Amino acid sequence: MKHALLACCLLIPSLAVRAADIQTLLDDAVAKGEKRIVIPPGEHRLDEALKIKDLSGVEIVGEEALLVFTNVRDGGLAIADCENLTLRGFTIDFDPLPFTQGVIESVDAEKGVVRYTVHEGYPDLTADYVSHRAHIFTPDTRVWKPSAPDIYASSGRALTPRRGELVFARDRRWQLAHVAPGDLIVQDIRRERGVRIDRCSDITVEGVTIWSAPGIAMTVRFVDGENRFSFRVGRGPTPPGATEPRLLSTSADAFNYAYARTGLVLENCDFSFMGDDSVNLHGIAFAVAESEGSTLRLIRPYGHEAFDKVIRPGDEVRGIAQGNFDITGSSTVVSVARESSPDPRFVELLPTLFPHVRGERFSIYRLELTAPLALAAGDFVEIPAIAAAGYTIRNNRFGHHRGRALRLMSSRGLVENNHIEGVKQAAITLGPEFVGFREAGWVENVVLRGNTILDSCFDPGLVRHASYTPGAISVMHRGETPDAPRPVVARHRNITIENNRIENVGGPAIHINQAAGVRIVNNRISRANQAPAAANNNRYGLTTDRPIGIDASEDVLVVPGE
Repeated sequence: MKHALLACCLLIPSLAVRAADIQTLLDDAVAKGEKRIVIPPGEHRLDEALKIKDLSGVEIVGEEALLVFTNVRDGGLAIADCENLTLRGFTIDFDPLPFTQGVIESVDAEKGVVRYTVHEGYPDLTADYVSHRAHIFTPDTRVWKPSAPDIYASSGRALTPRRGELVFARDRRWQLAHVAPGDLIVQDIRRERGVRIDRCSDITVEGVTIWSAPGIAMTVRFVDGENRFSFRVGRGPTPPGATEPRLLSTSADAFNYAYARTGLVLENCDFSFMGDDSVNLHGIAFAVAESEGSTLRLIRPYGHEAFDKVIRPGDEVRGIAQGNFDITGSSTVVSVARESSPDPRFVELLPTLFPHVRGERFSIYRLELTAPLALAAGDFVEIPAIAAAGYTIRNNRFGHHRGRALRLMSSRGLVENNHIEGVKQAAITLGPEFVGFREAGWVENVVLRGNTILDSCFDPGLVRHASYTPGAISVMHRGETPDAPRPVVARHRNITIENNRIENVGGPAIHINQAAGVRIVNNRISRANQAPAAANNNRYGLTTDRPIGIDASEDVLVVPGE
């Protein structure tokens, strides 16, 4: 895949460089003590990830440089243990692309079969690309089809390298009412990084563009300090030999920031056409494997992560009940350590606690507390100090993608003057995703101000009564099951929603659940509740038939806008 970055770059030759060559350029510059490292202009094709580690006070600049990774299993940038690092100016892409796309040729609702043909110039239907999961786009506007749900078939297979088939069991065939011949289809790979930043502090990303990635565009984990991000995620140029433009940018989120002792500044970004959220900020819902007095053993379904580096003595630990995820008590960290040889009996907990994660690999972290918490195996804890609190999300554009624009599970935030348009699900949610991937937590002291939300929240999940985030702006709670008892008191606190414009959304413009001390002031709302069935029989028992819905909350002030 050869690209032209900009018209002014067309005369710059493509550089067919191995990853080792660029790696050597970086390593040699660091060895010489250079603090500003320049990646040459042009296209660089790399067969493995670039590794950036143990740097301090370094700026890596790649104006007019395009990094094309040719390995979807090990590509992108792997950054670890750096401080005061700046990334500026370069573009990232993958070839082969981490998705393929085509056109639906037939839909047999009676047999539950969809067949499609791959567009010329896009990857063949090898095992990597054949999936039961798919995205549906409209052929005229080339955006996500508003009436189509996320497609989850029972199975998928390749009929030939250029023709594929999705098969739906009877209980999944309702999806086919929203799919038609001529619709466009995408199947993606979710496997690896675009950029991953681990165990760093004081990071700046500015002017970087990501056209594709086989997963999250930019993942940030276990960080501290002042971190600032201003970058773009969007669809890249049409591949060689193709006549149809790309439908997708990255396979998953644009930006996912978690297990961080500090928040961030995210401003002047433009994220579009991702296979999931624009922004996800969250902490940890640590599952309890064993509780003995003031000692907790906490389980994660992965290998070694850096929780023992970011959790510190004095951090608050909140007990979280299984089922409804209410707060049951609070204590303080004395010490934390990863157990090098965890008891193998804990493997029996994995299928119940982490149903979305396959395999038997796990880690145990031993947490010593100042006082016991009334917890048992299967309960959880959250640690607010590593939940990315203290953030600003300002002057960004988020649009035309699956999932939510802002999925915020962190406290002490300011979200202002962002433009959100054409997002499938809720535009902004505040609150934990304790179910599934066990992301925390309860949210307090957040201001949503001056944002514009247009033409969003029409996912058919609203129509099928399944939404626990029915509002374009949703302050949310979800139990392990829809009939889980509600928390004893509202746990979200001190939320301000003011001077926002919300227009043409499927459900309520604003929905509040399990919150206290909420100010909803001077918001301009028009054409809310545009998907009428979304108001009927919400399975979580939520009020969804009006522009502003409020459930299980207290001290909520509503001042209508003009």
